[in-house]
Amino acid sequence: MWLSFLSRTTKSSVSLARIRPLVTLAICLVLISISLLTALDGCAKKQKQEVTTPTSGSIAIFASPAIEPVVQLCADQFNRLYQNANVNVYPLNSRAIVDSLINRRIEVGYFDRSLSQAESLAIINTRKQLYSFVLGSTVATWVVNPKNPATIIDSLQTLKILTGQVTSWKAFGGPNEKINIYLPPLGDGAWKALEDFFGPALTKVDAHYWPSDTLVLARVSEDPGGFGLVGKPVYDPKVKKLRWRNPILAEPVTVNIGSLQEGKYPFRVRLYYYTIADRTDLASGFLSFMASNAGQRIIADQGFLPEMVPARVVTLPPTGGQK
Repeated sequence: MWLSFLSRTTKSSVSLARIRPLVTLAICLVLISISLLTALDGCAKKQKQEVTTPTSGSIAIFASPAIEPVVQLCADQFNRLYQNANVNVYPLNSRAIVDSLINRRIEVGYFDRSLSQAESLAIINTRKQLYSFVLGSTVATWVVNPKNPATIIDSLQTLKILTGQVTSWKAFGGPNEKINIYLPPLGDGAWKALEDFFGPALTKVDAHYWPSDTLVLARVSEDPGGFGLVGKPVYDPKVKKLRWRNPILAEPVTVNIGSLQEGKYPFRVRLYYYTIADRTDLASGFLSFMASNAGQRIIADQGFLPEMVPARVVTLPPTGGQK
């Protein structure tokens, strides 16, 4: 028995050694999120004291990790155009942003999904009102390890994998390799896309949940049996992007905003803006920029399908620092 125990311990140690760098990174990200939440009260108090205009002042913006990069790019351009503006963007998981809105730590948030009815009611219960805008949408992408011969996945295969009915790639003509599922956090946009598509058929998924798309991609790239979903387009050569087959259509489709727009691909992640006030401050100026032609071009360049929204809540002055 002791030899068996030692054998299992040795195997576990080898396995832990392989994933220790990623686990360490994941722990660091969690600690950073806790630090950000701790600092939110101070940020909120500071912002209440500071008077801002649509193109001047300083503000902290929190965004779901999947859409944080595109929000950051828009903020960088906005700050360049308006020299007295300082928009700072930080990644934070969707549930933490909701909690911060409810508990009055922040007044605006950028999400990779719509809020649930329960979340909206909870915010309105403490903040009295809630405004939202959709600024763009993109695909949630299924990926596997490059060594996996699979190139196409359909809805029935996906459901069987997620619900544990199929646990080996051999069932789909692949190697006799255990399927390991890697997903972003529950409550983020990619997970919401799964819920929207599968509905009650998707109850519980035995998966490895990682705090960011980057970590999901990293794990799949190292795991021959890896099967992952990320809330964005994928261009990483270290993983293989799967094509999607709709049983109704004759041919599988490539996963991109074209197939999304045509209704041939079902897994959609949206870029949402939520606020609890009708604003005329820096937050409204930045929102107006993201909804403008300039902002929508940045969003489109990052693989998002721009939205035609009436979100120009303020009129921005000419660029070049004028106020």
